Amino acid sequence: MAELTINWEALDKMPQPAKAKAAPVITSETASAPVDPEVAPEADAVFTPDKPYFIYVTDGASATGFDVVEKVILDDDRIKLGTHAFHAVKMSPEAAKADPLLAEKGGKEVPRIIYVTADLKTVKPLEGGALKLGEVWSTMKATANKFYKQDLDVVVKDLKSVLIEFDKISNERKVLDEKDKRLGAKATSADTKELAAKRSELDEREKKATDRKTALYDLKAKAA
Repeated sequence: MAELTINWEALDKMPQPAKAKAAPVITSETASAPVDPEVAPEADAVFTPDKPYFIYVTDGASATGFDVVEKVILDDDRIKLGTHAFHAVKMSPEAAKADPLLAEKGGKEVPRIIYVTADLKTVKPLEGGALKLGEVWSTMKATANKFYKQDLDVVVKDLKSVLIEFDKISNERKVLDEKDKRLGAKATSADTKELAAKRSELDEREKKATDRKTALYDLKAKAA
C-alpha cells in the first residue's frame, strides 16, 4: 500500500536560505545612468519552508545499527505514515559531512537519522544509543508539531484507522467475488440484486475512506 511506503527524495545538499544582498552604493555615475524599464532588477531566490526534513544517513552497509534502522525503525507503520509530513531524504555520510547545515550539528555516526525543522533553524541528530524507535517517533512528532497545525500523533492514528477500513473493504469484496463465482449461472435475480447492493455499499464506504485519507494528508502550516 502506497501509504506504507516511504517516498525517498534524492537530495545531496540541504537548501540554503537566501541571503539578503547588500544595498548598492549609489554614486554620481550610477545615479545618472539611464535605466532600461524593460529590464527587471535581479531578485534573490527566496526559501519557502514547506515541510520539515527526515534525513536518513546511511552508507548502505550492514554495519552496527543498520538492521535496527531498516528492519525496526523504518518498518514501523507510524514512522512510514509520519514521513509523508516530511521531506524524507536518504543521504550518504560524505554528502552529510559536506553539507554546511548538517556538518556541525547533524551528528557523526553511521547510520543516523537527522530531523531538521522546516525553517532550517533546528537540527536534531539521533545516533548511537539514541537511535531507537521510541526516540525516533517522539522526535518526529515534536518536529512536525512545530510546523503543522494538526497533531501528527492524531493524524497517524486516524490514518491507521482508514487503512484498516480499506483492508476490511478489500476483504469483503473478495467474499462477494467468491460468492458470485460460486453461484455462477445458478444465481437468481434476488442473488444478483443482493450482490449489487452490497457492492454499492462497499463503493460508498471506500469513497468515504478515500475522502478521509485526503483530508488527513492536507496538513496546514501554522504560519499559513
